[in-house]
Amino acid sequence: MHSKTKFYDLFTRHLPSNIVTNLSDKDQYDIYFEQFSLLALEEMHNYSTDERLYDYFEYNAFSSIEDTKSYMKKLIDRMSGDKDTRVSTYWLIRRKSDKHLIGTAGLIDFNFIRQSIEWGYGIDPELWGQGYILQIQEILKNYVFNVLELNRIHGVTMITNKRTIESILAAGFQNEGIARDYYCKNDAFIDGWRYAMTKHDYKEQEKSFSKGNQDDIKLDDVISIVSSILPDEDISHKTTMRNTTSWDSLNHMLIILAIKEKLDINLSPSDIAEATSIKRILKIANKIK
Repeated sequence: MHSKTKFYDLFTRHLPSNIVTNLSDKDQYDIYFEQFSLLALEEMHNYSTDERLYDYFEYNAFSSIEDTKSYMKKLIDRMSGDKDTRVSTYWLIRRKSDKHLIGTAGLIDFNFIRQSIEWGYGIDPELWGQGYILQIQEILKNYVFNVLELNRIHGVTMITNKRTIESILAAGFQNEGIARDYYCKNDAFIDGWRYAMTKHDYKEQEKSFSKGNQDDIKLDDVISIVSSILPDEDISHKTTMRNTTSWDSLNHMLIILAIKEKLDINLSPSDIAEATSIKRILKIANKIK
C-alpha cells in the first residue's frame, strides 16, 4: 500500500501501459494508453455518433462535435484541481500499429481509506469483438493491483449487457449481486449487474494456472483446434483475430475453451487477452505447458 504522496504521483502522472511490473510479455498487447486531451476531439467524435456505443449507456449518441467536446471537457474538469485530492482519471487508448484512436478508459471514485476504485471503458463499435477489451482489462488490472497497489476494482453494467458480462467473468471478476432498477434508459428501469475483484483474487488467480504435461505443442495442433471452431475460415499461421471475420469475442472464448480442453493447459486472463492469433496461441501454449 502506497503513501498518499506516492499513490497520487502514480495516479496523476503515469500511464497504465507504460508501467508493467507483472505481465509476462507487454509487447503482446496491441494497444497503448495516452493522456486524455481535447487534441483527440475529431477522432473521438468519429465514433461517438455511432448509436451502438450507447446501447448500454443512459444517454443518447452525440449529434454534433460540440456534444463530444462538452463531454470531453466534463471528463477533463474531473481531473483538474489539486492532484492530491483527485478521485478520477481518464485516458485515450490507441492501436500501436497505426496510432488509431480505438476508445477511452477511466478509473473513477477512488477511495483511499478503502483502497478501492471503479473502472470504465468504451471502444469504437467498429472494433467490437476483436479482443481489445480483454487487453484493456488486463492492462488496467495490472495497473491497479501491481502499480497503484490498491485492494479492489469494482464496476456495474446493465444486466442485459451479455457480451460485457462474459468478458468480465473471463477476466476473473466475481458477480456481487443485482442492483434492482439501477439504470433508467428511455423511461424504463434496468437492473445493474455488480462485479468486483480484490487484490487477493488477483494474486490467487496468478498462482492458480497450472501447467500441462504434454510434449511441445505443434502449429498444426493449434490450427486444427481453431479450425474446428471457425469451420468456414481458411486458418493458417497468418490467421489473427483482426483479419478473420468470424473470430469475434464470442468465438474467441470458444477457442480458449477448446485450447484448454484439447491441449490440457490452463490459460490465465492475461493469456486469454494475448491469444489473438495462431502464432500467439502457439507461443503461449508452449510457454505454460
